[in-house]
Amino acid sequence: MAEGMSVQFEARTSQTEAQLIEAAVRGDTRAFSALYDLHAERVYRHIYYRVGNRDDSEDLTQQVFLQAWRAINRYERTHTPFIAWLLTIAYNAVVSFSRRTKDITPIELEPATHERWADPEAETLARYDRLAVRRAILRLKPDHQQVILMRFVEYFDYPTIAAALGKTEGNIRVIQHRALLELRRLLSHEVKG
Repeated sequence: MAEGMSVQFEARTSQTEAQLIEAAVRGDTRAFSALYDLHAERVYRHIYYRVGNRDDSEDLTQQVFLQAWRAINRYERTHTPFIAWLLTIAYNAVVSFSRRTKDITPIELEPATHERWADPEAETLARYDRLAVRRAILRLKPDHQQVILMRFVEYFDYPTIAAALGKTEGNIRVIQHRALLELRRLLSHEVKG
């Protein structure tokens, strides 16, 4: 019963999003504002993971939505989710930002909430592991970073990633394979070093 309700909710949500996109393409600022409300947090998290600084991440998130608003009339309605289009814009914004500012130093490990630790030792080890993985991902080639983030942080499927990045599913699988091999190498080097 609950599964059926979940499917109905997802169908209503995607239908609502499709209607909002259609209205935004026609110039409806309220519809675009609703799309912003739906996706701003996810875009922010995606950027924050790459940049590691709250202020820069907030600025870049705003730039992404400004660019999206300017380009919304050129948005092609395909099987690729709208969020994938936004994350592609976010990726390009981060790449441009990185070129402008070579000295990006992460200030925080995680955005937003910090709860009390139930097990400080376990939390410290988990935090160290997350930082090590993040550092290793940020050392990958840009296209490898993007595929890894979209696949394992954003949980997109191969067709969605391929459509968002303008590549074939086969290319995405190859990039992912190579990126994971490089991540394994980087992480094993960190453990030894």
